[in-house]
Amino acid sequence: MSLAYNVLIENDVETPLRDGTVLRSTVYRPAAEAERFPVLMTRTPYGRDLSVNSAYFNPATVAAAGFIVVLQDVRGRFGSDGEFVPSEHEADDGAEAVEWAANLPYSSGRVGMWGRSYFGESQWRAARRNPVGLAALASGVCAAGSADNGALFRGGAFELGSRLSWGHGSISLEAVRREFAGDPARLERELEAWRDLDASFADGSAFGTLPLNDLKSRASTFMQSYIIPSTGEDPGGETSEAWNWPASEPVALETLNIGGWFDIFLPNTLAHYRLQLEASRRDPVVPRPSLILGPWSHTNYTGIFPGTAFPGGSAGAVGAYGDLSSIHARWFARVLGDGPGQEGPGHDGPGRDGPTQELPSALVYFMGENSWRGFHELPEPDGAVELFLGTDGSLLREAGDDGAVEYDYDPLDPVPSTGGASMHLGADLAGPAEQSPVEARGDVVVFTTEPLADPLTVFGDVTATLFASSSAVDTDFVVRLCRVTPDGRSVGLAEGIVRASWRDACAGDGVFRPGPPRRPLTPGQVEEFRVNLWATACTFQAGDRIRVQVTSSCHPKWDRNLNTGAKATDSSDTVVARQRVLWGEAAPSRITLGVLSQP
Repeated sequence: MSLAYNVLIENDVETPLRDGTVLRSTVYRPAAEAERFPVLMTRTPYGRDLSVNSAYFNPATVAAAGFIVVLQDVRGRFGSDGEFVPSEHEADDGAEAVEWAANLPYSSGRVGMWGRSYFGESQWRAARRNPVGLAALASGVCAAGSADNGALFRGGAFELGSRLSWGHGSISLEAVRREFAGDPARLERELEAWRDLDASFADGSAFGTLPLNDLKSRASTFMQSYIIPSTGEDPGGETSEAWNWPASEPVALETLNIGGWFDIFLPNTLAHYRLQLEASRRDPVVPRPSLILGPWSHTNYTGIFPGTAFPGGSAGAVGAYGDLSSIHARWFARVLGDGPGQEGPGHDGPGRDGPTQELPSALVYFMGENSWRGFHELPEPDGAVELFLGTDGSLLREAGDDGAVEYDYDPLDPVPSTGGASMHLGADLAGPAEQSPVEARGDVVVFTTEPLADPLTVFGDVTATLFASSSAVDTDFVVRLCRVTPDGRSVGLAEGIVRASWRDACAGDGVFRPGPPRRPLTPGQVEEFRVNLWATACTFQAGDRIRVQVTSSCHPKWDRNLNTGAKATDSSDTVVARQRVLWGEAAPSRITLGVLSQP
């Protein structure tokens, strides 16, 4: 990436909206008054001058490459006026902001949007209004879509850890500051209450509150109004519909989709890419999308996790392609067309990064082999492997003798979340965590293959089918896929959950789809449950073993099933459930893995 320009930084640049609200931005732009440049805009609720991961997107160096970079506070947050209501104003405000940016005196008139998580959602919402000047979206770990498949709910269970942590850790502090700015004494009391609750989230005790409504007395107005009530909602409702709306239709824009195998919004990234890809095949107006999938979580782009490192997997050095910041700059230079760097991606002029390879349309990191593979488009698996649960913890290529295992699930002693695609406050970190503490519990059963004779690349969707019964009228089943290395380390790769009362809505591939109502269990009656573990890309090497965990909780990632049919939002009554998992020809419990041939 050539750093051709000195950079000017302007603070508190105002965007007046039609309703009189003023939004404020920090603008990085080349110090070249006679030239016009494309604009790259991001819109955030987290504070526009919050330190941006420079390897992901460095506004100073991207501006030095010949772009105007605008970082804007959304309505009601930090420097911008108005009241913040999550997502509600991002379509209209975003569209106005894009058109304002396109008309800046130093703008070429073409605008791209960038950013991750909420910043990604705000892109899609603005795009739905089709603002003049908007030409490209580069959304990372984007929140928009898949409300019932991990964003808000999963298999009928509520995404407790991420939602409470987002509301308290990411939004509430600034909301408290604004709400009580005119009453210093009250502000100090509210800040002390925030700090007290923050300590409880850090040590995990806040997540253990029953009923969850009891958190209201300790929480901010924002948490009381928007987050805690949502714990009592059902999937498939109006909240889910509103969450899904931004990415429910393709857009006639260039799109770059960036995601991680351990991201809480992995299905969103894949769904956005596939939505645009299918549309591009039907309609020449829709450009073919681009995709980057790395060994990343929602907030960790280093490729390094406790006990596990993925060589070449850092956002600071995406294989031979440079860092994500320079990848952004080269991609925008190509797709915005009339700006600097029209030579396209992978053909840098002189600059600090030096030459880099041309970026494929789909770039995917394969764990296990620890390498990037490039594709013209993301492939589908070219095969599938079914592994059947068996006697004595075996995991077999064919269904074996009939059998069963039993365990007790106590909602007051849930299995702790340990890595995975999570994002919650406290000591548990997302990613490929070592599972021995989990597997030592009496309420977790494991099934393991013999060591593999040859490498096996697991790629794409992972689903599980369980034949099981419970003594309760409702309960959960959680399934986790692990890689066991020759030294005995069991590392989690993918996981999923089904809430038993929503099993009909999760039939087929294990993904919740609205329609079938909740249906309680008949205690002791064997039912078939489908669990979707999302997708992964991992080459199990010769000598590795494949392991499957089965249990009934993963807390605080997902809210606990109380086993009574009541919700944890407004109930503290629990019962211990006796769970029975069956296998064999009559009850072929199994995991189904997509596989991809070796290159």
